[in-house]
Amino acid sequence: MNARTDEETCAIVDEVIAYIKSTGVDYFVGPFETAIEGDFDTCMDIVRNCQLVGAKAGATHVMSYVKINYRPDGEVMTTEHKVGKYHPEDPELRGQH
Repeated sequence: MNARTDEETCAIVDEVIAYIKSTGVDYFVGPFETAIEGDFDTCMDIVRNCQLVGAKAGATHVMSYVKINYRPDGEVMTTEHKVGKYHPEDPELRGQH
């Protein structure tokens, strides 16, 4: 993203995160990335739309880096399972797995 100021960057990112929230998927906002959880097609649609939302919010250049965790024989560990114990103040991530 080529925002001119940190405030502009944050405003664009806020728009993208608001969009992610509106989708209803589980998500976790970190300092350098936002994790989303869901089936493959839903997640890929969200990633595509995040780029469009960012552009509409003012970004003239957007890059998305995608990591995919896939387990053919069952569920993958959730974000809550991975980091919940490190965020005891967050009621959604209290480590109750």
